[in-house]
Amino acid sequence: MVTLLAVLLLARVAPQLKLVDKPNGRKIHAGDVPLVGGIAIYLSLCVGAMIWGSPESAVLASGDSSLTVFLVGGGVLVALGALDDCSHVSVFTRVVVEVGVALLVIEGLNLRAADLGDIVGTGNIKLTGWIAYPFTVVCIFGVINAFNMLDGLDGALGVMVLITLLAFHLFTAIEPGFISVFICFSLVAFLVSNLGLAPMVPKSFLGDAGSKLLGFIVAALILSASSAQIGGSKYLAPVTALYLIGLPLFDMVFTTLRRAFRRKPLLGSDRTHIHHLMQALGMGDRRALMVITAVGLASPLLGLMLSKSGASTPSQFFIFLGCFGLYCVLVTEAWRVAERLQALNLGSARQQAVQLVTNYTTEANINASGTNKNE
Repeated sequence: MVTLLAVLLLARVAPQLKLVDKPNGRKIHAGDVPLVGGIAIYLSLCVGAMIWGSPESAVLASGDSSLTVFLVGGGVLVALGALDDCSHVSVFTRVVVEVGVALLVIEGLNLRAADLGDIVGTGNIKLTGWIAYPFTVVCIFGVINAFNMLDGLDGALGVMVLITLLAFHLFTAIEPGFISVFICFSLVAFLVSNLGLAPMVPKSFLGDAGSKLLGFIVAALILSASSAQIGGSKYLAPVTALYLIGLPLFDMVFTTLRRAFRRKPLLGSDRTHIHHLMQALGMGDRRALMVITAVGLASPLLGLMLSKSGASTPSQFFIFLGCFGLYCVLVTEAWRVAERLQALNLGSARQQAVQLVTNYTTEANINASGTNKNE
């Protein structure tokens, strides 16, 4: 209810705050849409924290300040995203702030990815302090931006985060705590707005504020469960954690490699993500959402089956790499099909334009001839 109320109120002031998404060459939607979904979710989280929140219910590292650190880190990202939504922030500033938030989480919650397990079959890979620190920063930074990049289709990121949180609790067998419960219900409320399921609720987007917040939440939960910070034991193997974020990770890495091969800015904006591919193939938004949901479900389900079947850590890791290779092949071929379809559609449009001009010219000549004869 707090999320819906916040969307209703913030949508009214969004134009004055310049928190609206305008259609352009990269963004295809009808009219200006308020970028207030992420702010509404964060406000709901803060209200819940004041009423029911406790350090233990956050499913994070123990300590009286854990929930405060978590909310401060999320709040900084929400503020950064909101500034970027209303007046574009430089790439350097975004990177510095996100790295700063990662450092806050590492120090404030004592989260470090130090033991990767026997991922390649040569024995446990344990990272020393000076390696584990930057490695954890890269992990948090990567997950935040992986979920940010996936936000480009109505409902896609919200559904993906719901899938990730559900899979997280299935994998770890941890009872859903305050963070998971509030984020899930806030996302359901946001999807009512984002997908236009209730006429009285205005349409809204998550914006960078929301996508960065959700990526941060996922990164914090996965790190807390895979780095022995809850009760001193691991609830989630690091290699299994990869399957939780399979699609966002695949999309980010594939898109980055594609930009590198084409010598384009790695952190720039373009239309090369999986939701853009669905649109280029001619799919409507609802069908594209269904396909992305199915692909997003495949990775956690595979990881869950491998984990429950007792598959070795190296087997899980190499199967994950194989899935990424298959994803790259299929998406590359799909982009070739999409480019051919676009070329055919462009050629057909040109032919129609030429035919229209020809018909108009012929009709004009006939009318002119008739007029001359009458005269």
